[in-house]
Amino acid sequence: MLLAVSDWHLGYKRCNLDAIVDFLDHYQNTEVDHLILLGYIYDFWRRNNADLIKENDEIMAKLNDLKAKNIYYVAGNHDYYILDLNKKYNHGYEGIISKYLRPEDGGESFFFIYGYEMEAILWEFPASLQMYEQFSKEMCYNKDETGGFLSKIRDIKQYFSKKRTFIKDMNKLPHKREIEEVDEFSLTTGKYALLGMKPHETLIFGHTHRPFINEAKKSS
Repeated sequence: MLLAVSDWHLGYKRCNLDAIVDFLDHYQNTEVDHLILLGYIYDFWRRNNADLIKENDEIMAKLNDLKAKNIYYVAGNHDYYILDLNKKYNHGYEGIISKYLRPEDGGESFFFIYGYEMEAILWEFPASLQMYEQFSKEMCYNKDETGGFLSKIRDIKQYFSKKRTFIKDMNKLPHKREIEEVDEFSLTTGKYALLGMKPHETLIFGHTHRPFINEAKKSS
């Protein structure tokens, strides 16, 4: 069994903790072959990292109690910090931590990404994905929710002076931005080259705050 979760937003005031607890309790006695934490599990942008971890200790304990044979963490934009931690501790975590994942289950091949990658591509950044990820990383170290965010926005404007719509939308939740374009892009054939995935893989991503799975068609 492959079990994937995304966008828990632990640490954010609107996080639905009750739903997360119910979900974890439901799967406590289920054998899971692949447990995939598909980004934005923690919200390192808005909170002190240590406080965030302490406040959600019960959630992490329940997560650790799941009967999962393999555990994966795909970094999102709000928890991009997890990649730094993994590197700092010489990849010593029990599971695999990365920006994308290619597991196989039940004879099928999957390609997991958080999804911010497609938003970056669609906005045609001059520095594209690299700059988006640098912005995400710096926000994870930010402890001042208002001042720090505005400071980073001013910095990024220097790079993207023509991308005013993006700058305005960055302060909105993903499902309130023009996120339909992400879904449309995910259905194109051209995504294979830009995302580095293979045509036979099933694309699965989070970020948009609504379910989406695209089962790619194999070439005849």
